[in-house]
Amino acid sequence: MAKHINQIFVLILLINISIVANQLCLRQQAKIKSIVRAHYKNAFSQYKGALISSKILIGFVGGNNGSCLRDNIYTFNLYTESPIGYSIDLALIQKYEINTLKIWFWDGDNRYYNVKITILLDGEETQIYNNLARNILTITFPSQIVSELRILNIAGNTYNTQLHVIKVEAFYKLS
Repeated sequence: MAKHINQIFVLILLINISIVANQLCLRQQAKIKSIVRAHYKNAFSQYKGALISSKILIGFVGGNNGSCLRDNIYTFNLYTESPIGYSIDLALIQKYEINTLKIWFWDGDNRYYNVKITILLDGEETQIYNNLARNILTITFPSQIVSELRILNIAGNTYNTQLHVIKVEAFYKLS
């Protein structure tokens, strides 16, 4: 009888050890996913090390405060701008998995922007948008690992030839 109880105790102990080990693996896996997904926050933030790699070819209205990567309070007169045929290229310091992109265009009136938006990983481009846009544009797409984002000014806007971007955010949104 005592031998049978000891066998049952050992079996229960082995099952519990297996469950605990599995929990630790699942917790570690969730932690790694969170890191790769920028902790489910904005990957294109100046505080996460994102850079505007096309800064020499485009302009910043308001100096450095005109960066579309800043996280402080926004105003209409601070933005990143790009002429027709040029793009605002945003590079990440590390690769992140994202599935949602938000772009806040200058929206002081009813203007529409003609833009093409691509995400890049190791030089491979994936187009996620090619159309007119205004105000705040939110794009959801299948989750992908991304190292760079390109917002190309196709034909300016309905008032002039510039592309005006106040803020860019990209993140992994849980569904």
